[in-house]
Amino acid sequence: MTMMHENQPHFWQTTPDNQTYTELCNALYERELLRLALTPTSELALLPKRLASLPFYIRRAASSILRYQTTLALDSQNASWFSRQLSRCPASKQQADPIANFYLKAAKPGLIVPIYCEEKTLEHILLDSVDEVDSAEQKLHCNQYGWFSFNGMPLQSANSNMFMLKPDKTMMTAACCGHQWLNMQKKEPRLLSLRELLLASRLNWRNFARPHLGKTD
Repeated sequence: MTMMHENQPHFWQTTPDNQTYTELCNALYERELLRLALTPTSELALLPKRLASLPFYIRRAASSILRYQTTLALDSQNASWFSRQLSRCPASKQQADPIANFYLKAAKPGLIVPIYCEEKTLEHILLDSVDEVDSAEQKLHCNQYGWFSFNGMPLQSANSNMFMLKPDKTMMTAACCGHQWLNMQKKEPRLLSLRELLLASRLNWRNFARPHLGKTD
């Protein structure tokens, strides 16, 4: 029989890190199972595949969040970050020309971008990533929300209520923390999707003070 050294931790002992990891996994499972329970009838055929891949993506997200270097505070029990919320949505402070100038220089596949969205006076900022760039036409395609001009204007009817922003610390903080505004008043933050959490955990916040904001390396 192998004797265990008196200073060797037992498998049931909990460290702060693995306790936080467990809390993150629990919160993400609860969130994603609720989301999957609302799957429309037209997509039920995809449900088994989504359920089968869920453990992989939840473990990946929890590990990424745990290693994430950011000034944002973490609420592990809700798998979310939090920071002071501005009284008004900051998206209105950005102008088309600076946005275009940024994407002329920085647009490339993999770039994480903030997308302003307004739905019946509810405003929030979403996260997406670039998967195609057309420099000749000065437009790019975001993986989930479609085509935008380099100046941020939506180019499809499906994203007509959206506007692509320039990534900076203010926009990314609002996006990562799920800040929302209803009728130009602060509203309780939304919980990010699993996909957004994975994108957020790739951000390198040190780049937001440099010319090419939003790089992930």
